[in-house]
Amino acid sequence: MLLSHQLQSLASDAASLSAGTAIRCATANHRWEDAVSDERASEYSVYVGDVTTHTDWKAEHKSYLGSFVHVPLDLPRSAETFMAVNSRAHLSEQLDNTYLLRLESLGFLFDNPLISGISTNFWQRFFNSQKDLRKDTLSDSDEALRIEFMAQWNTQRTQARPLFATFLNDFGGDLAGLIKDDWPHLLRDRLGLTHWPSSSNQALPVALMCYTLDDVRQARSMATKKGAVASFTRPTVLDAEMSAAFIPAPLQPGGESYGYTLDLANHSAVPETFTPELLTFPIEYQPRHIKALGFISSEHALLEDEAIFDARNRHVQGLQKLSGCDRFGEVLA
Repeated sequence: MLLSHQLQSLASDAASLSAGTAIRCATANHRWEDAVSDERASEYSVYVGDVTTHTDWKAEHKSYLGSFVHVPLDLPRSAETFMAVNSRAHLSEQLDNTYLLRLESLGFLFDNPLISGISTNFWQRFFNSQKDLRKDTLSDSDEALRIEFMAQWNTQRTQARPLFATFLNDFGGDLAGLIKDDWPHLLRDRLGLTHWPSSSNQALPVALMCYTLDDVRQARSMATKKGAVASFTRPTVLDAEMSAAFIPAPLQPGGESYGYTLDLANHSAVPETFTPELLTFPIEYQPRHIKALGFISSEHALLEDEAIFDARNRHVQGLQKLSGCDRFGEVLA
């Protein structure tokens, strides 16, 4: 990734060593990122400016996201992720229609007085009767509850931010079978969601969302005035907050060069396969998209910085075994 001289200096491993493991890993991502165009990188460098510390860089990075990626829903333009300036990272619009999975945290809904009542009613009705949740037809009262909950939830989604997702086929392709498994922890770990739960003392309520690539294409087609030219893109270091849990993937030829998530449950082995990850244009959730409710109640295995550091090195070693990727990234000492 093409950075300004000042950011190149801060991103060097020598400069990052004293800032701690988390910052060292996050800045390494900027050195390894292949999918950010020179135009977008230049725009980013200008926005961040001549920061002199990693703390200031992290703050300016977050501000950049607020201005260009996590944009307000009523802003008359799309997240830059889906605009022409990010074309280097875009995936093919001709991807075969298939099912996508996304894990959503619902905890904030119960803390919001504007929606806590309907959220509690929805959870109490469907958590212990989840087969009903997946039915096409419900009683009038239950259908009204489901529709109202989704409508109220959508009103709280005030940002048109890209949605991280993966493919159902990479989890066996059988939604009914997946739901019988411990899907909250399985997806949390496979998708590298190190921030869930945020507290070991409180279980986090989550929802399993399932939607299609055609749902995404339709959402983008209805937002033609917002400047988006792509429905799908691979995640880059400029599409989320700085994180040691994110690792860029090598940019491979063709329109199916996905990101690859860090598996939090892989404690020791160099991975031979990876879970693909993509960003989709934001959609408005429909009742049919929510497939299961559950809790994340246990911590993952990579809580310590040293554990994340070692897991990243193994992940990079695995990426280097992909065809033509032997020079990708670095195994940090």
